[in-house]
Amino acid sequence: MLSQKLQKEILKNIENKKQTILFLNRRGYSTFVMCRECGYTVKCPNCDITLTYHMYGNKLKCHYCGYETFPAKTCPNCNSNKIKYFGTGTQKLEDEVKKIFPNASTIRMDIDTVSKKNGHEEILSKFKDENIDILIGTQMIAKGHHFPNVTLVRSSSSRYGTKYRRL
Repeated sequence: MLSQKLQKEILKNIENKKQTILFLNRRGYSTFVMCRECGYTVKCPNCDITLTYHMYGNKLKCHYCGYETFPAKTCPNCNSNKIKYFGTGTQKLEDEVKKIFPNASTIRMDIDTVSKKNGHEEILSKFKDENIDILIGTQMIAKGHHFPNVTLVRSSSSRYGTKYRRL
């Protein structure tokens, strides 16, 4: 999920007391769930798009209409137990960052973490004022913010490709 080169750059930032922003334009933990036996993918009954797995709450969610359900342990199509979670969202990225950099402070900002009033401002203020090492988030962190201590930004989305930039 994080290249060796990017891991080295993040570690350098942590050691130098600088901040890093990791932008991933997918929220949740896994972007879709599929049966490896028959290829069935779990889709929203309303929108016919694949549901995203959210580890926190252990739910499959439709990011269009808000439909939610619990993940099945067996395939509803063939009854196989070869269900696999694919893709990466901000929750999975956050878990990975915490494993690789256990002593670094991290904060995540996506629609799931800013649902309460003034949630955006609280997370951004905490990142800036408490000098959090790594901010992970969706497009809401991508524009209009000035953090003087941020010297590394990594973007990974289908629109922009994967790239990082040392500031």
